[in-house]
Amino acid sequence: MIKARRFAVLALVLAAAVPEAWALGGRASGPDSGLGAHLVMVLSNERNRHGACTGTAIARDIILTAAHCVAGNKRIAVAYPENGSHVLQRVAAKAIHPGFSPRSRVSIDIALIRLEGQLPARFLPMAIDRGAGGHAVGARRVIAGFGLAVDGLEESAGTLRSARVSVLPRFYPRFMRLGYTPDAGLDDFAVCTGDSGGPVLEDRLVVGVVYGREAFGRAKSCGTTAQAVRVAPQAGWIDGVLGRWGRSAAAP
Repeated sequence: MIKARRFAVLALVLAAAVPEAWALGGRASGPDSGLGAHLVMVLSNERNRHGACTGTAIARDIILTAAHCVAGNKRIAVAYPENGSHVLQRVAAKAIHPGFSPRSRVSIDIALIRLEGQLPARFLPMAIDRGAGGHAVGARRVIAGFGLAVDGLEESAGTLRSARVSVLPRFYPRFMRLGYTPDAGLDDFAVCTGDSGGPVLEDRLVVGVVYGREAFGRAKSCGTTAQAVRVAPQAGWIDGVLGRWGRSAAAP
């Protein structure tokens, strides 16, 4: 492990408290410590450009996240709070889904990263969905992420939040759209920069990975509905990568 101050994205990790304005889930969200045993921040640096996303531990040293968060020549680290501070953990390997395209707004935007060492014992890996069925419109799900709390203000990132949402009508079978209503406003629902890579949960089962948003009004970094990749159709790819790494996913 290395101390967070050695990484250029520290400002996103140790952000000062700011008034909640947008935040994942809008007015229905709040700081969520219950998922802190499963989720981490995925930080990146490339050519002096910094980024932050969310990731889910599916093994003690394996993180499931969005592909665009780690694709390219980015330097990647995982961050999490520990003993009143934040530490970073180095990444040993990454795998980008072959169906991901950085030039397309609709692609299989998921990735796996393998850490150099295991997460602390307090972290509990989450199981992935392996079901073949779809998700009915109106079904309730939970999404979570470390994204911005104030649109356009990077210093507002770094607090884990969650919200209960509904499955909306989708356009593509391997994806899902999530929100309160398709025309929800930002004061009702907002997925912001930094929430990408976060999980879509059915109970404690990871059924999707958030990767995008639909721009709303004049918002720069937030949107109204979340687009997510369904995990079950990608379970074979996930198992294949884990097998090459000598790992296995958490059991349901």
